[in-house]
Amino acid sequence: MHIVLLTFDFAPDIGGVQRYLYEITRRLARRHQVTVITPVPAPGPEPYRRVVVPRTRWDLWLRALAASRPDRVLVGHAHPRLLLVAALVAPGKYAAIAYGNDYRAAQQRWHRPLFSRLLAHAHPFITITHANAQHLQRLGLPAPLVIYPGTDPKMFTPPRRDPPFPPVLLTVGRLVPRKGVDTVIQALPLLLQHVPNLRYRVVGSGPDRERLQALARRLRVHDMVEFLGRVEDALLPNIYRNAHLFVMPVREEEAGASVEGFGIVFLEAAASGLPVITSTEGGAAEALVPGKTGVLVPPQDPVTLAQVITALLKDPERRKQMGKAGRAWVESEMTWDHTARRLEWALVS
Repeated sequence: MHIVLLTFDFAPDIGGVQRYLYEITRRLARRHQVTVITPVPAPGPEPYRRVVVPRTRWDLWLRALAASRPDRVLVGHAHPRLLLVAALVAPGKYAAIAYGNDYRAAQQRWHRPLFSRLLAHAHPFITITHANAQHLQRLGLPAPLVIYPGTDPKMFTPPRRDPPFPPVLLTVGRLVPRKGVDTVIQALPLLLQHVPNLRYRVVGSGPDRERLQALARRLRVHDMVEFLGRVEDALLPNIYRNAHLFVMPVREEEAGASVEGFGIVFLEAAASGLPVITSTEGGAAEALVPGKTGVLVPPQDPVTLAQVITALLKDPERRKQMGKAGRAWVESEMTWDHTARRLEWALVS
């Protein structure tokens, strides 16, 4: 089968959508002919064909897809222009994936009716969490197929021995308000009353960094917060292994159509043997097994967050059990191989 992926977001660019599409594409290429049409240039040789097309040249997107003669087209994220290209060239043969921010943003635009119609005609229509699926159905769209993201448990592994105290909290993600880094910083003064010398490491870059640094200074916890910026993929596993808890209490921001669709970093943390703490909002709640691999807290509630973190840091046996359970869950259900197999089945059936 010849599968053609249409996407604005792809490796080597960084992000959850980019990671999801890259990982499934290189696995699909083991069994199928795969072409990726994208504006993102290739860093080197690849097991699939990449056609680089300028983002705004829709005539070239149409030509590239038609020239590829696909058996199936996969629209990698819910963008109206990508959907329209697929519908014009390959009607009845395109699938589409919706993540969260993509389809929510479209609800506020003039093209919403066309966008929804194009999504409704995708076969299959795919999303990454049941929370997304429920929201999409409330918008009047058909029930989508849920295919979770995954991670690589060979890359992300637990440490051979627990890292020494003082304890380290870790967040990995783009620095935007919905990630809830400000809620963690607000919890730090409360945490210091029970867990002195605590460290909080934040990996990632983004427009919210200056505000977060100012908040840490205002609360006089800036000495314990480390903003590490963007980190190369090869260095991430060791950063996870040197932490004690992964904390990212995400929140929905309806005004900005901003929601955490899932959060691959939660799976990376679980594969690394870390208990995960996140909130009950968005799709992040499905990126752990509540009470077994981590804990859910209300969004924007630094008091409850501080209580949960304190309890886990003071209970090493519970942390160890959660870490082991998280690792086992990833290995059995949440790998990229599992994700790619489910997507392949959906495309060929």
